[in-house]
Amino acid sequence: MNKVTEDRLNFANVQPLNVQNLSIKNNNTRKLVLGFSEDDKIERFYNSPFKYIPRFQSAYAVATPDYSLHPQMDVVSYLHQIYKNRRLGCFWQKHGITALPCVGWTTEEWDDLSFASIEIGSVVVISTLGSKRDVDSFMRGYNEMIRRIKPPLIIVYGDMLPEMIGRFVNFRYEDSFQPKIPCCVQGVLFEVSPIFERT
Repeated sequence: MNKVTEDRLNFANVQPLNVQNLSIKNNNTRKLVLGFSEDDKIERFYNSPFKYIPRFQSAYAVATPDYSLHPQMDVVSYLHQIYKNRRLGCFWQKHGITALPCVGWTTEEWDDLSFASIEIGSVVVISTLGSKRDVDSFMRGYNEMIRRIKPPLIIVYGDMLPEMIGRFVNFRYEDSFQPKIPCCVQGVLFEVSPIFERT
């Protein structure tokens, strides 16, 4: 996937939206579409990619689908999940969509595949949902992602972990269902950057 640099993005007043709720009938110009859903629900985007192009073009930006990864998978299955994620990102980018790579990982032996085909210096999307079950494993992969991809900005879906360092935009799970109200003074909307840094 071609990298998306931070200077192409403005996350002020952008809200997360689960891909299941994306409709071309709505105003999606300030929506970041997230593909964190069951594999059988996101498989349709890979199987019929042209059908959903207008829907994704209506959004501010789209994260690639988060296909399931398990260390017990055989190499062909693992590679296919990564391929679908990156292939859709490339396809969407070719159709003028701001597509951001969603990155997932499992154990160290899969790192070469987990972080493949993402250009160094790209903004990335990750999820921390479920990470508290094994913080050490999550942070090992997180730190390896930082080392390999060097993302200037990380969009995190879920709660931040204290150990995470970098520059972030954080959308909590609840934000997908109860969007924050944009900042307003005497009826005038103004932008507040949601970006923050941890060192």
